[in-house]
Amino acid sequence: MGENPFVTYLDQFNVLSPNHAKIYDEYTHDDSSKEYNYSFTIPTKVEQYLRDIFKNKPKNVILTGNAGDGKTRLCRIVHDIFSDIPLTDWPNEGIVEIPFAQGKIRILKDLSELKDDVILKELLNLQTYINTKHAENTYYLIAANEGKLSKFLSTHEELLELREEVKLRFDSHQNNTEFFSIINLLDVTSSVYVNRVLEEWNEENNWSPCNSCAKKNRCVIYHNHLKTSNKDVQAKIVEQYRLLDYLETHITMREMLIHISYILTGGYTCQDIRNADWRELENQTKRVYYQNFYGHEAHKDAFNEMNALKVFKTLDPGNYSLSSIDDFIINGDILGDAVLSHAHKQLFNEELDLQFGFFSKRLRIYRDHNKDNTDTFITDWIYKLRRKVFFELNDENLINTKQLLPYEYIDEYTSLFGNPQKQTHIKRDLINGLNRAFSNRLVRVGKSLYATTENLMIYESFKNKQVRIEEEDERKEIDYIPSRFILRVDGTKLILNLSLFEYLIRLNGGGTHNILHQEVDILIETFKNELIKISEPEDFTLNILRLDKHAGLYIEDEIDLP
Repeated sequence: MGENPFVTYLDQFNVLSPNHAKIYDEYTHDDSSKEYNYSFTIPTKVEQYLRDIFKNKPKNVILTGNAGDGKTRLCRIVHDIFSDIPLTDWPNEGIVEIPFAQGKIRILKDLSELKDDVILKELLNLQTYINTKHAENTYYLIAANEGKLSKFLSTHEELLELREEVKLRFDSHQNNTEFFSIINLLDVTSSVYVNRVLEEWNEENNWSPCNSCAKKNRCVIYHNHLKTSNKDVQAKIVEQYRLLDYLETHITMREMLIHISYILTGGYTCQDIRNADWRELENQTKRVYYQNFYGHEAHKDAFNEMNALKVFKTLDPGNYSLSSIDDFIINGDILGDAVLSHAHKQLFNEELDLQFGFFSKRLRIYRDHNKDNTDTFITDWIYKLRRKVFFELNDENLINTKQLLPYEYIDEYTSLFGNPQKQTHIKRDLINGLNRAFSNRLVRVGKSLYATTENLMIYESFKNKQVRIEEEDERKEIDYIPSRFILRVDGTKLILNLSLFEYLIRLNGGGTHNILHQEVDILIETFKNELIKISEPEDFTLNILRLDKHAGLYIEDEIDLP
């Protein structure tokens, strides 16, 4: 009974494994010295975009993003496109220069690894090439950390022109020109690549060695493979990543690969499965994919290393109690509904994640009210089983599992994309939510946005038509899918993500100010101050919000000044 080489490959993503590799370029670059014969890459639109730039209209390009976004890999791809000899190892200085049809490409794989004098020299050359519009036909491709680049430029006055050009492009990608572009990989939509990884890693060829393994049916790794091969489960995983896009939370390529690997393996290897006694097998049954997704049972050191787990923890559906779902988990097969009963039996069977029928036995004891055996039943199982229901019950007509998420208005938010009519209809609710957020009062629903504060003075009223909702454009060159909106009032704008949308819609419905307040407070306060700044109050009239005692709401009123 041998080991599956693909599981060994996945172990390199385990942050506590001695095989763990730190650089995303290493994840995708084949290495014949490794004990597995497997190389993996995710085709991206960014690499095609870079290929087209240097083949058709070459220019200077800076790649920015977080560690793990794939900057080094993109540099390698460009090198290998235009060089007869593939790049196996980067030179110590981290700089390579290759000739191509239209001149030379000078590649700096990581600006932060270079000495300051080298950085200054290279950036001065870049500044010259931009100013002379490539008179020397040398084109830079530089991978850089945004913070390091900006700090270096700010401390060298001789780079003032380049600093201004870089700042323009960080302000907006629309400021890129035919001579110089910045591609910020933080702008790439994280969820785009998740399904591609799930599909490729779950290819049956990768798991064929498991067919001859005697412990296959007791292997949590193989169990997770089978479950995450299911298209509905894959869609749920992608939806969770898509939520991060809506919340403006970026997951790097490296973080995503580490996370998905952990979803599959739980940090185990074939050897762990093979050597497990019955006690360890019980522990292994707890590392099922829907537990791994949120980091349950993960070692605290692994949790600290895996940023995706920290982020997803806030979205954990296991933490939210909903009576209809909890009742289905405990009583779904005895409620007298044939459809519910069938769904319950399909979900809560004798599979590995339910400890081969142990849950069913505990459930029967719980129903019999045997108190000696039921004290910890709910706390032992209910959180885990909510997650199972969330991922594996896909009939929304039966049970709407989205109710287990901490956002009530996800469907309303997602329905706005590509739908100007719905955007127009929701505007009144958003305006009312903003009025209540600005004043900290229950303001009567109206058609104007009030530039006001808790002092209830209205500095100016902006009519409904002055308030516009704009959907961001899709950026096909870098796999950016619109994930947020811009609320624009004259020259002032407010970025509208899911958190802010949820907060304002709850306020519109009479909700309290404490929910999600911490996440959106700075955004709202800044927007309010900007509106007051562009306001022009009347000289002899004071507009205020006053309490209408009959309605119990604050309404707009006007006081003539002497």
